[in-house]
Amino acid sequence: MDPDRHQEIARCLFRESNDALFLFDPADNRVVDANPAAQRLTDMDKAELCALRVFDLFRSPDADDLAPLIDAYRRTGFFHSREDYELRRAGGLPPLPVNLSVSRIHTRPDPLGLVVARDISERRAAQAALDRVFRLAPDLIAVARDGRFEKLNPAWEAALGTPADALLATPTAALVHPDDPDAFAPIADGQARELENRLRHHDGTDRWIAWRAVGDAGAVVAVGRDLTDRHRAAEEARRADRLQRATLAAEAASAAKSQFLASISHEIRTPMTAILGFTELLLEDPRLASAVPERAEDLRTIRQSGLHLLALINDLLDLSEIEAGKLRVIPGPCSPASLAAEVAASLRGRAEAKGLALGVEFKGAVPEAIATDAGRLRQILINLVGNAVKFTAEGSVTLRLGPGGPGPGGPSLRFDVVDTGVGVGPEELGRLFEPFYRGAAGTADAPGGTGLGLAIRRRLAEALGGTISVQSTPGLGSTFGLTLPLGPPTAPPGTDPPHPPAPASLAGRILLAEDNEAVRRVVTLRLQAAGATVVVARHGREALDLALAARETPSPFDAILMDMQMPVLDGYEATRQLRAAGLTTPIVALTAYAMAEDREECLRFGCDDHVSKPVDWEQLSRVLGGLLGKR
Repeated sequence: MDPDRHQEIARCLFRESNDALFLFDPADNRVVDANPAAQRLTDMDKAELCALRVFDLFRSPDADDLAPLIDAYRRTGFFHSREDYELRRAGGLPPLPVNLSVSRIHTRPDPLGLVVARDISERRAAQAALDRVFRLAPDLIAVARDGRFEKLNPAWEAALGTPADALLATPTAALVHPDDPDAFAPIADGQARELENRLRHHDGTDRWIAWRAVGDAGAVVAVGRDLTDRHRAAEEARRADRLQRATLAAEAASAAKSQFLASISHEIRTPMTAILGFTELLLEDPRLASAVPERAEDLRTIRQSGLHLLALINDLLDLSEIEAGKLRVIPGPCSPASLAAEVAASLRGRAEAKGLALGVEFKGAVPEAIATDAGRLRQILINLVGNAVKFTAEGSVTLRLGPGGPGPGGPSLRFDVVDTGVGVGPEELGRLFEPFYRGAAGTADAPGGTGLGLAIRRRLAEALGGTISVQSTPGLGSTFGLTLPLGPPTAPPGTDPPHPPAPASLAGRILLAEDNEAVRRVVTLRLQAAGATVVVARHGREALDLALAARETPSPFDAILMDMQMPVLDGYEATRQLRAAGLTTPIVALTAYAMAEDREECLRFGCDDHVSKPVDWEQLSRVLGGLLGKR
């Protein structure tokens, strides 16, 4: 090429280049020429630049000037380049980061040096912004190559609990759950993958991460978002759903069990009314005892076995109410002395049959009245005293009342049931109140039972705000203590015992609605023996018709005994229709359903009272006597 042409091209490139070009004399490093780009970048004209040495224009963080590059250039005569330089500028302008190269230009008569400075400020700013994003990004950013991490941002420490620098020496596979895919596996350049996996936290737990990874020059660049909280929330939702379904299933099972127990109770209580009713009628017949005395003992055995079966049914119903959270207590004024006397009287016959003395003692001042549920208290005491009689072969059983000392709810009253029975060893004491636990100790006449009695009585005591405790010595006897809060001050219930004697006569016309023939007969005989005139109905429709018809005659019914489960028309609907027709005759529900809600249901439909089967004749007499007396 024509040398002149060559020179023209060189001058054109020198003039038009966007990079700053500085020609300098290698002898003294003074600038001899600078292109327009150099003048723009430095904000100096050519004359100002030519008055400087190249050492005056460039500085490096680790060197004062261009000496390292100039020395290398002089030794080798070849091109040398570095990025860690800044170009000084006039007018107080900040230095400009540049990519710097130094080379030789073969010019005549002597070669010159050439410094090329490329403005990299925008790239540095972009890099700084990228580094800031890298440092501050909440997502995990990783660069991996050949199964090892090359670069990790600080978000890794927040996610895994280990500083990112410490993880750089860790193989990628060491952090990934073995059952999950590896987001850092080799990937072709330009290709991408998306996946979720689990990373191991330093505390041994797992973190769920959603990754987007791309391949670049043999490396894998992956960005991950921590989804652990979302996964945990989803798992909690699933767990809550499972718990809800399990709870619903348990509630359904509990309801089914309660319904089953209620149904079984109903089916047993109805024939038990006939069994116990006819047994007691036969025992009351003086001709039987005089004719065949041993038959009376057989009948007493039948009655006792029936009562034991009834106690079992009652325990099962109480357990069902407790487990369903439906156990109810109805506090009211209660005379502890009268109640203790009643309990002792009800069990004295059983004790005397075994040759045991059964009595009530008072140790200290006993209040005339306390505020508690008398019915539940009676249940507890009858069980404790009954157990004492059951497991005592000789000696005595004493129900002792006295102050219980201060408690969380204030003053308390203590009932101690003291016996001289077989006692219980220390290995059994801790299990006595467990459901279905049956102690090894016993007497020859003590039936095994279900092991529910004490467990239920403890729950009843807790429902009353009290506690049950036990002390026992094998061979010497036991003391079961019931401590109850006195409750708020209350007026004494009166001088009458909680259950006054049944009236001697029930004279009046009584309609008995009952579909079971045996129950109809025994109830009829009992009512007739008490002076009542009895008319029977075999189902609810017949009772409805008879009651409404009798209302229009001079001799209406004085009371109605209504079985609630009957064919054609049940007792609930018959009662509802009678009340809707304006009938005010007292109606007593006579039903084998004995739970608290059954009584409430009967009253809601219009009954005046409720007597459960098997019929307690004294209770029935009291209820009917009170209603007949009001009329």
